Amino acid sequence: MLVLLYAQPLTRIARLAIDDVLREEGEVLVRLGDPPSPVPAPFAGMLLSYLGQRPNTMIASNPDARWLFPGRRAGHPMTPATFELRLRHLDLPWACDHSQ
Repeated sequence: MLVLLYAQPLTRIARLAIDDVLREEGEVLVRLGDPPSPVPAPFAGMLLSYLGQRPNTMIASNPDARWLFPGRRAGHPMTPATFELRLRHLDLPWACDHSQ
């Protein structure tokens, strides 16, 4: 949804941290620049739910990951190539930016 709604390259989405998702005055925002962008419902609820169950945080090497999309290697985000594979598995090849 972040790729679709905000037209951000996979390299930018992969580098988002959990601190880039903000809750202010009952609104959910994502910090992609200044000012942060509002996240529309129902995606806002999905994003907040995701924050509580991010993958790759239950393994011993990555329990304190601050990345929104943690990778399998401790201290590293998910790679853009991994994002691309997941989008292709969802039949969303148009969301893959080959220039990044």
